[in-house]
Amino acid sequence: MLAKLSLPCLFLLTTGLSLSAGSVAADGPIVISTGKSGGGYNTIGERLKSVLAEQDQAAQVLTSAGSIENLTRLDDAKSPVNVGLTQADALKAYLKEHPDFAGKLITLGEIGKECVFIVTGKDSDIHSDADLQAQSGTRLIAVQSPNSGVAVTWQYMTVLEPAFKNTAPAFIDGAEALLQIKNAGKTSKVQAVMVVQKPMAKSTEMQVVLDNPKDFRLVPVKDWDLNDTLPDGSSVYSFENVTVAEKKWGFDTTVDTICTRGLMLANKDKLSADQRGRLSKVMLLAASRVISETGQ
Repeated sequence: MLAKLSLPCLFLLTTGLSLSAGSVAADGPIVISTGKSGGGYNTIGERLKSVLAEQDQAAQVLTSAGSIENLTRLDDAKSPVNVGLTQADALKAYLKEHPDFAGKLITLGEIGKECVFIVTGKDSDIHSDADLQAQSGTRLIAVQSPNSGVAVTWQYMTVLEPAFKNTAPAFIDGAEALLQIKNAGKTSKVQAVMVVQKPMAKSTEMQVVLDNPKDFRLVPVKDWDLNDTLPDGSSVYSFENVTVAEKKWGFDTTVDTICTRGLMLANKDKLSADQRGRLSKVMLLAASRVISETGQ
């Protein structure tokens, strides 16, 4: 009697296992769209991948041009990306053009404060953000590629304060632009470089400024017209006095500027219930390991 019963039981058991294994396989990996290789977003993506691996959840990290490309991939039903990193201002700008995307989003958590740093030459005529708004037919500010979070921030600043359009963006490498400013001074068409990063991150541009105070300085950004809110009522930008280096030559290096939030988002339509649960647990129980508060 036991032998007769064991065959159907065995069939049901193996069928159940096959279905279970198939459902896990069907989920596929969690695909995270981050930023440039070696950058802060890419580092966070790699950390998330490592923590997910401890739960036997496969994950893949993709580099990108930045926030807008991440949001585009996340929104695209044909893209495998189901998790993306972005700045709050880039999200605001994207939702303005793609309002239906809001219904697909899950905010997994904040991934740190990111502030606007504008660098100019020591002898430049640019002393405040008001000088960037003054009429000029030739003045340029260097930003990253058009799809980067830096470019989005500059464009959004021109929406909130149209006078910023009097300074045009130049999509060139920040280090190259700083070299132009150092060598050509006031005759350089590029008169400023914009970086968006965590306050004490050691980007190439910020390291150059801190190591060469005789050649470069930071420009305060305080225009209150840059105040705006996200759909949930939270501020897109906060106005802060930001420390970028501690106790060099006996005092901290600080600048008044605007800061936005980095966000980790997911498209709920591109994740299974199991994947959503795993991501939620990671960001509830191991967020500090993923995000890290070292300022990098």
